[in-house]
Amino acid sequence: MAARLVLTMPTNSRPWYLNVMSGAERGPIAAALRAGLTAVEPFYSAAVGLRNRGFDRPGRAKRLPRPVISVGNITAGGTGKTPVVRWLAEHLRSRGRNVAVLSRGYKAVPGSLGDEQRMLDRLLNRVDPPSVKPLSPVLLYADPDRHAAGERALREHPEIDVFLLDDGFQHRRLARDLDLVLIRATEPFGYGHVLPRGLLREPLSGLRRAGAFVLTHADGVDAAERARISGELGRHNPAAPIFAAVHATVAIRSAPSAGAPDEELPLERLSGIRAFAFCGIGNPGSFQRELRLRCGTLVGNRWFADHHAYTPADLHAVQDAARKAGADILITTEKDWVKLAELPPVGGLPIWRLDIAASFLHGDDQRLLQRVEQAINSWHGRPAGVFA
Repeated sequence: MAARLVLTMPTNSRPWYLNVMSGAERGPIAAALRAGLTAVEPFYSAAVGLRNRGFDRPGRAKRLPRPVISVGNITAGGTGKTPVVRWLAEHLRSRGRNVAVLSRGYKAVPGSLGDEQRMLDRLLNRVDPPSVKPLSPVLLYADPDRHAAGERALREHPEIDVFLLDDGFQHRRLARDLDLVLIRATEPFGYGHVLPRGLLREPLSGLRRAGAFVLTHADGVDAAERARISGELGRHNPAAPIFAAVHATVAIRSAPSAGAPDEELPLERLSGIRAFAFCGIGNPGSFQRELRLRCGTLVGNRWFADHHAYTPADLHAVQDAARKAGADILITTEKDWVKLAELPPVGGLPIWRLDIAASFLHGDDQRLLQRVEQAINSWHGRPAGVFA
């Protein structure tokens, strides 16, 4: 089990390979690794550039007979895409639109939803009290071929009138009417290098395709740094507006045991609590920072790899570590809970999880919705089969 577990102390939430990429890890081994990765970087960058030039030619991207809004990023790792997709789906649905989300379904069994999609389904389509008028469901489809998934969705639900393309910036086989590109304020440009030397999925020149930028975790940096990031984005794409978002806890949930109904707890319950954190997400640092703001004391943590498939042995190990650290509770994310809830009960400390949602600064929510609605309304009912 130790080989599958990434363990860190509370003072540093980044895995060692990120410290190598960023230059924070010193010494001859780290320097040799950076040199090796630098030698490989041009080949990856050239391959991505060749692929992008192919898709820049007309006739390569298939179009669905509905408007498509893409939410993506230019870096690997957590930029907060899923909370922004959730925010968009909720707001478009509240305006009377029938929304479907198209995702790759990373690490999902073919024909099933991935971790993020299952979490979205729980959060967007939970059963309302009988006294509340039920909302139309947000439909979720996972398939590496997003065009085929969209066609299948329309055969099953012809009432769909807008698609959200989750993690779609590099998925260029499907035409979109707006590319929202998320930039994480606390690490905006992937240490300045393309994979595998840094975290950029493609060179920054790709930002010219963006229709708008969302600066996520904008409260994690000061105004001067936000201005610097905005200036760099403007250098690559001066026409795209920039919106600032924050990700913050909106609810705490607990279940007495796996499969039991959720209990929603007041946010104040975290103050004075000794918590032990664990999760398997792309960027545990943001989760850790949020806990430090909310919890009385964070006594330890255990980070698993992104999309980790939990086993009862994992949960036993986390329970043991938390008890030894003197924790009152275990705390994790909604994304992790969709898998933990399927495990047989282990017993021990209660497991709470944070529901972290996106919100926007300075009225940017209304400006962003206006930009999205403009893209939807300018679609003009182009027929299926027309290529972008």
